[in-house]
Amino acid sequence: MSLNLSKCLVVFGNTPNSSIEQISSSLRMQVGALPVRYLGIPLVSRRLSAMDCKCLTIKLVDKIQAWTSKCLSYTGRLQLIQATLSGIQSFWISNSVLPKATFLECEKIMRAFLWSGSTDKRRAKVSWAKVCSPKDEGGLGLRRAVDCNRAAMMRLVWDILTDRPSLWVRWCKAEILKGYSIWRLERKQSLSVTWKILLNLRAQVSAKLVYSVGRSSSWSLWYDPWFQNCPLISRLCGRVIYDLGLPRDATLSAVILDSAWNWPAHVRQLREISIACLDFPIGHHDSISGQVKGWPFSFKSAWESIRATHTSVP
Repeated sequence: MSLNLSKCLVVFGNTPNSSIEQISSSLRMQVGALPVRYLGIPLVSRRLSAMDCKCLTIKLVDKIQAWTSKCLSYTGRLQLIQATLSGIQSFWISNSVLPKATFLECEKIMRAFLWSGSTDKRRAKVSWAKVCSPKDEGGLGLRRAVDCNRAAMMRLVWDILTDRPSLWVRWCKAEILKGYSIWRLERKQSLSVTWKILLNLRAQVSAKLVYSVGRSSSWSLWYDPWFQNCPLISRLCGRVIYDLGLPRDATLSAVILDSAWNWPAHVRQLREISIACLDFPIGHHDSISGQVKGWPFSFKSAWESIRATHTSVP
């Protein structure tokens, strides 16, 4: 495969004109400017607005209007929402953090189509929150786009943790994390909206993880949620950490000796943790998995932890 240079753009930011000319000439690409569209999704240097996502709602409406000339039953409309309209949304929500107004507009369009067969607003027979719940809870098996968007963001955290082989993960590790763990990164104003959301979701992600510690573990002793899904730094006060004599960038290998736990005995506040660790076996190497040990973190498990639950029906 080779690049189609006629369809390629290179975008610069805060770059001298002389450098722009030199780089674009070397790459043989046109110089572009944001916003641009890539695979139908707008690329912007700021948070996506409802206006940026207007083409998504227009696409949903166009699909529905193409179907209204056909005699569709209620069941047929439900199938089209599940198979087509939700699929269009899924492509967007798996790649971007969409504004709340866009979610509400998409739900309004699909709700009207489900109950009336068109985009005309009519009184709904059941709340959309109830419709978007599993069938065993009285719903129709749909999923709210806002919940799926958050679950997709949780999946991105998993990709970073497991070092998924992708350009995005490599870029994040080089430019955002810069050698640090995602658990240690502080929420700064300079971070993008997507990264602020990823950091806010860390607690929900950690609750779904199972850490397996190796004898030469490189997990962060203080910041990784390896102990009961919670970082040690949130359990211990600064004085205890100081008395322990281990730096903030220490790894778990600092308290492991000959494949056994070796906690300092002089720090009384660590006694409970050191006893609990006796039931935490040390293996040959580090690994991380989803809530069921040995299985990867899944989009479904993330969605289940976010969605509103309802009482099961017989």
